Amino acid sequence: MLNGGILGFVILASIANILGGLVIFLKRDWSRRGLNSLMALSAGLLLSIAILDLVPEAIEIHSFSPKFMLLGIMAIFFFQQFVASHFHFGEEIHKERKSKTAVLGSFLGLLIHTFFDGLAIVVSFQVDLRLGITVFIAVLLHKIPDGLTISSIVFVIFQDKKKAVWAATLLGISTILGAVTALALAGVALPYEQITAMAISFTAGIFIYVAGTDLLPAVNAVEDRLVALFFFLGILLYFVLQWGFQTLAPFME
Repeated sequence: MLNGGILGFVILASIANILGGLVIFLKRDWSRRGLNSLMALSAGLLLSIAILDLVPEAIEIHSFSPKFMLLGIMAIFFFQQFVASHFHFGEEIHKERKSKTAVLGSFLGLLIHTFFDGLAIVVSFQVDLRLGITVFIAVLLHKIPDGLTISSIVFVIFQDKKKAVWAATLLGISTILGAVTALALAGVALPYEQITAMAISFTAGIFIYVAGTDLLPAVNAVEDRLVALFFFLGILLYFVLQWGFQTLAPFME
């Protein structure tokens, strides 16, 4: 397939990131309960993407993957404990700093993830057209959840819809950069599978840490059962989106 055609698929995947980010505009004004609900929804999506998507894919590629999942958890923990929280100015500022660290951790993890999404689409199309379409559909399955997740987390912390959508847009740009990098390195012998497995595993570790130590504890602290239900809704949304794209898959081939 011509490079222009491959980039067309990559751009479609990138647009899905942005569409996920635009979900926050469905509601004009968000209450505190609404923001907490978004946090719970994001936790469900992050864990679903990590456990049901990234972890199996990474382990299938290479057996060393769990080590890099642990490394991802260690990296974000180190950053939160020894970098972002090096200076303490009181409990409120400490909480705000921790929350922004969670945003940064999620954002960096998703940037790495989406970069390799773009790379994977290009490499698979270069191998075989059918394989390329299969990988494109697989990537598309989590693009909208990715955009929704990062925009929700950014919006909860900064309460700024523009920043939230920009975060989702940057994920789309990262996908395109991954594709352009793959096209630029075409013909160069690189261990794509091993590098991809390490990146996916590292990202999975970050997602599990952020959801388990930052988002879910904040949701639990609210002690609101209605808010807690959004955690399960986030998991359900992941499956619904997967089902939807799988249903459309035959029409996209």
